[in-house]
Amino acid sequence: MTHVAIITIADDIHAYAVREQLARRPGVACDIVETDRLPASGLMSWSLDDPAATRVPTLDGPAAAVGDWDVLWFRRPGGVSWRPPHRPAVPDDVTDPAAIDLIVGDCRAAFIGSLLDGFRGAWVSHPDATRNAENKLVQLRAARQAGLRVPATLVSQSPDEIRAFCAAHGHRVIVKSLTGSQWAPLTPGVIEPAMLADDRSLALAPAIYQAMVEGQRHLRVHAFGDEFIAAQIECPALDWRFHLAESTVTHTTLPASLRDALARVLQLLGLRMGVFDLKLTAEGEPVWLEVNPQGQFLFVEGLGDLPLAAPFADFLLREARQPLRAAA
Repeated sequence: MTHVAIITIADDIHAYAVREQLARRPGVACDIVETDRLPASGLMSWSLDDPAATRVPTLDGPAAAVGDWDVLWFRRPGGVSWRPPHRPAVPDDVTDPAAIDLIVGDCRAAFIGSLLDGFRGAWVSHPDATRNAENKLVQLRAARQAGLRVPATLVSQSPDEIRAFCAAHGHRVIVKSLTGSQWAPLTPGVIEPAMLADDRSLALAPAIYQAMVEGQRHLRVHAFGDEFIAAQIECPALDWRFHLAESTVTHTTLPASLRDALARVLQLLGLRMGVFDLKLTAEGEPVWLEVNPQGQFLFVEGLGDLPLAAPFADFLLREARQPLRAAA
C-alpha cells in the first residue's frame, strides 16, 4: 500500500481532484490534512519519546501517523483560509486578534515540527526549499544562473533609483508586488508618470520593477518531477490570470533547451515540482517571469483540455517509490 498525504487548507479543489485520481489507482491510500482546521480538531499530538507515532487529524476523520506516509504533497500549509474573511477554524467566541494569531502560530509550529521530525518519506517539495523558492529575488537569480533570459529588474523603494530605472527603459516598465496579499488580488501594472512623482508612495515598500516584455503569448509550464507539460496562453491583457475569458489555451511542446533550463531552475531551488510562467517575444524567445512552487493547474486543464490532475497523481506515486530520495 502506498500512502499519500496532501497538506492543504479547506475547500482546496486541487487536493480533492488529485485524491480522486489516486483513488483510481490500486493499492493507494490518500489522507488530506486541512491545516486551517487544526485549531478546532483537538487531535494533534507529538511525543519526544516516539516522534514517528505523531498523529494529526485528517479530512475523513481518524488521525493519521505521519510516519506512515510515503509521500507528502506540501501544497497549502499556511493554516489560514484563502476565502474571505481569511479566518482559521477557531471557535466563534475567540475574537481577540492576538489570541487568534497565537493559536494559528502554535498550531502551525507544532504541525510543521511534527512533519520535520517524524516524516521520512518524499517531500513535494521540502518546506525549506518551498519557502526559499517563493522569494522572487531568489527565483530571478536561479533563472539567470540556469541560462534563461530574464527581464531587466530592479527591486527597490528608492524613488531616485526607481525613476532612473524607468528612464533607462523608456518608461516601458511593469511594477508588481514581491509577495501579494491575502486580502486582495494584486495584478502587475504599467508604471505611469503620476506614480513616479509621488516619493512617499514609492518609498513605502520595495516593489519589483521590470522592463516590459511586449507581446500576448505566454507559456504556463507544469513541471512534475522530470515531466514537463506546457500550455501556450494567448491573451491581449497584461496579466492573463485576471482575463481568462479572453484567453486561448492550447497544448504546446517545449524545446529541449528550454526544458533543460527549467529543470536546472528546479534543481537550483531544491524543488520537485513547480509551475512556471514565461512570456514569448515577437520572435518566439521565452522570457522568464516566475515560478510558483505550488502553482494552480486545474484551470489550465479545464480551459485547454490538457490533462494535469492524472499526471500529477502519477508523479506523486513515482516520488513515493524513490527510496533514495525518500531517505535523503
